[in-house]
Amino acid sequence: MKPWKIAFIPLLVAIALMIAVAWREVRHGFSARAEPSAIETFMATAARKMAVPSIYKNLQNPLPASPENIQAVMAHFADHCATCHANDGDGDTLFGENMYPNLPDLRSAETQDKSDGALYFTIQNGVRLSGMPAFG
Repeated sequence: MKPWKIAFIPLLVAIALMIAVAWREVRHGFSARAEPSAIETFMATAARKMAVPSIYKNLQNPLPASPENIQAVMAHFADHCATCHANDGDGDTLFGENMYPNLPDLRSAETQDKSDGALYFTIQNGVRLSGMPAFG
């Protein structure tokens, strides 16, 4: 068998799988209430990780964590962010529970382990194809 034919077979299999997945999704519709598939979750997570430029990943918050600054941030969060994310960050709000993709739990280790710069970039620029707007 010729080498190009050997390479062509996996390509055909991959295309057939993509058509089958697309057909399944189209038949069931695109509801924001549906739980995302493992593939969709993997792709969204990978895209989110690639979305933050490397120069932002090492940025530190220039403001000290003084009681005054923390109080100001809490008031700002309650006024601007809690509508979707809830005051405790769990996203259990009228808007938050109906977002797709689901809002991250801001209390989770995955979110808490992000650098100040990565969080800043996300808030400043938003997240495409989600409910997170850019607050630049």
